Amino acid sequence: MPATLPLDLDRYPIDDLDNPAAHALIERCRGQLDREGLCMLPGFLGPEAVSRSAAEIQAQVPDAFRKERAIVAMNESEIDRSHPPDDPLRTAHRHSMRTIAYDLIDAASPIRALYEWDGLTAFLSAVLGYPVYRCADPLIALMISAMEPGGEQGWHVDDNEFVVSLLLQKPAKGGEFEYVPLIRSDDDPADDRIRRVFRGTSDEVRVAPLEPGTLALFRGTRSLHRVSPVVEGPTRLIALLSFDREPGMVFPAKAQLNNTGRTTHV
Repeated sequence: MPATLPLDLDRYPIDDLDNPAAHALIERCRGQLDREGLCMLPGFLGPEAVSRSAAEIQAQVPDAFRKERAIVAMNESEIDRSHPPDDPLRTAHRHSMRTIAYDLIDAASPIRALYEWDGLTAFLSAVLGYPVYRCADPLIALMISAMEPGGEQGWHVDDNEFVVSLLLQKPAKGGEFEYVPLIRSDDDPADDRIRRVFRGTSDEVRVAPLEPGTLALFRGTRSLHRVSPVVEGPTRLIALLSFDREPGMVFPAKAQLNNTGRTTHV
């Protein structure tokens, strides 16, 4: 493990996956994913590394790419066209943040060291039950999402199978990760339950107790989720670490452009 990577290996012994303590951790993570679609490992990265990373990244935020769009929560192909245009299911939700691409993150950053460490990839593979690989995308394999006051990520479900993140800085007010675990399935689109979430009348919404240094593994294809508007700074900073079932995966040009304003595709 890189010397620049201060992980709490007493609490999370992922440097030796043959260790009985590591087996117990893997089983606990699998159980959390099965029950709620979310596994959280608080204090995964040490506080000094978190503070250092946050300070380095905060300095880049003013010049970072601004991502601003409004999208419906589900793919259009999943929405019943018999629903009227004003149905909450067809409402577009605001997504507003700044992003910092992989190639702009300091090569000596603890966040890069964590992402590029084979031990993390091996641990995630063990939890998920199948091999995963770091993405080869030079822009968004590792990316920082920065939400200043007024920023938010509206309600949505994910296209990708799972998301790995690490919170670096938390706002004083707002910027909460809210989710409804496993709300829908192939047999039940849960339209009425989702409408209640959008109207603010649902009692199913949970707030994940994310603190800086927390590594989170989330299955967002079945779980509706959002980041609530940031009301009071500091800037919400979170690292998004991309893995895939296949080695060498590079995102399409459209995804690169949407997330960084640039593309490496010719």
